[in-house]
Amino acid sequence: MKEKSKEEELKKVIIEIRKCCNHLKTLSGQLLGDLGINPSMRGVMESLSAGKRMTVPEIAEQKGVTRQHIQNISNALLAKELIEMTSNSAHRRSQHLMLTAKGQELFGRVRKIESLPAERVASPIPMASLSRLHTLLSELNDSISKETERGGRDEKQS
Repeated sequence: MKEKSKEEELKKVIIEIRKCCNHLKTLSGQLLGDLGINPSMRGVMESLSAGKRMTVPEIAEQKGVTRQHIQNISNALLAKELIEMTSNSAHRRSQHLMLTAKGQELFGRVRKIESLPAERVASPIPMASLSRLHTLLSELNDSISKETERGGRDEKQS
């Protein structure tokens, strides 16, 4: 019997991660529908929760997406008065974003709404497995991030 390669196993992992992301997006959409925000807006609000101030580029880097994507989401959140812009002494053109009082209240409701489904999802999974999964996903994200910086090219092609 042929032994599986790391590449073959990684492909299976990526398929499962994509399915997981799609399930999370669907569940998030179901839970947030009545609140007037979508999963992407929820993600930006999470980045700004607990009083954090971040720039669009900082959020984009944290999430592994483009600045334009975060800018579009931020514009929608600004229009709903869920976030506001504040000055950034370190960079005039890249203002800080932060949740407004209305945004903080709404994100608190989001957390409460998500609490029971999160508990049910986590319930059948042992804590040690969740901890190990967190470590593995962090390692995978670091490795993919390095490959993204490389542009996916062989170093000899540069």
